[in-house]
Amino acid sequence: MPQRDYVLRLIEQLGAALAALRRRILGRKVDASKIRDELGGLAGQAGFDLELLRGFSGETLHMLVSPTGEVEPARCWLMAELLYLDGLQALAEDRRENGGASLEKAHLLFGLIEPAGGMLVGFPEAAERAREIERLLQEA
Repeated sequence: MPQRDYVLRLIEQLGAALAALRRRILGRKVDASKIRDELGGLAGQAGFDLELLRGFSGETLHMLVSPTGEVEPARCWLMAELLYLDGLQALAEDRRENGGASLEKAHLLFGLIEPAGGMLVGFPEAAERAREIERLLQEA
């Protein structure tokens, strides 16, 4: 049980950092290269390589979040949120193709956990994030 509590605390800390980064991306008050570096660093803290996540197919991402056949919600959420923020930043930099690709992958991942909702403290519902991504993709 103590290990599970530790992991949940780490996820909550990463969630808070990702939420703060989202606010900065949307506010466009930070240099783009600084945002990219911070996003890559947060991905590394979560145990992911953002470059690899960008390059994986949807099928591969699905396998990564469900190694036992059942989706691991925290892992799936973190991957989805990282790709979502990557897409937001790409759109902010007017890199529409890159932004669209990351957002589509994020949408797929959020869809995998949407039926269960957001059970992680501090995270918005997966369905809410999926709707936001759909709107962004239509606008792009």
